Amino acid sequence: MKKLIVPVLILVFALIGCSKEKAVSASGSDGAKDPHVVATIGDEKIMDSDIDAFLSQMPEQARARYESPEGKREFVTSLAEIKLMAQEAKKRGLDKDPDMKRKLDFISSQLLARGLAESAMKEIKVTDEDITKFYNDNKDKFNVGPRVKLRHILVSTEPEAKAILAQLKKGADFSTLAKEKSKCPSAQKGGDLGWATKGMMVPEFENVAFALKKGEMSGVVKTQFGYHVIMCDDIEAGKLMELTEAKPAIERQMKGEKSEGAIKALLEQVKKNTPITINEDYFKKAQEEAAMPMPEPGMPPAALPDEKPAGNAPK
Repeated sequence: MKKLIVPVLILVFALIGCSKEKAVSASGSDGAKDPHVVATIGDEKIMDSDIDAFLSQMPEQARARYESPEGKREFVTSLAEIKLMAQEAKKRGLDKDPDMKRKLDFISSQLLARGLAESAMKEIKVTDEDITKFYNDNKDKFNVGPRVKLRHILVSTEPEAKAILAQLKKGADFSTLAKEKSKCPSAQKGGDLGWATKGMMVPEFENVAFALKKGEMSGVVKTQFGYHVIMCDDIEAGKLMELTEAKPAIERQMKGEKSEGAIKALLEQVKKNTPITINEDYFKKAQEEAAMPMPEPGMPPAALPDEKPAGNAPK
């Protein structure tokens, strides 16, 4: 069952959470003759274009599992099994079950709403002029750095840190000691933390790190993680990111903002044509129920206002 369940979940996400939704085709010529028919389940066919469409909608990591011929066979087999089970469910009348109909209606509504929203976003374009203007108007957002390239050794106690510092001052190799002594995962890389900018580290560590000069080593630094000895390998001053570097991020942001605006405008337009009516009594009742006191443990719940008391209570 595990082989079946995993692709089912992937297909659900492909249908609901991706930019395009396509149904498995039920048309086409005889599967035995048509090279585009990948599988036949009764009178229903799965076409090669359907498989390509499904796979294209998957996240890259999930899609990689099905890129090989063996992976595609697994995918097609699972999809055929899903279709077979769905056919059997319909034969047994499961699609007429009220709860199932409600679920199918909800999924259908999601897909249709997403498709309508995507149609509103198709015409959205961000020009180079738009990007350049945004960059020039918001240059303060594209300041990078300053940043420092660091290594460190982290131990649990101050005496350990002081002993390591003494060894380093006598000429011991920092990377070697980091691999031997440090309890940080960076120990495997000789304590290398890479480049860091302000705001990435706890204040006690950051204040010391940014006060060091290139090639300088700190004393013992205490943080919530333990005791550190820090080495500054390099320093880069703050700089303004070039437009070419900033362009992809600006384009994504502007497209996102324009898409949000387009969908909001579409929704407002649709609401004018078909108003939404909310039953406020539903929420009023829910609020009253939420305000009712909870019964003490072991005590029967209090009778609701419209309930008659049980037993032979006087009328």
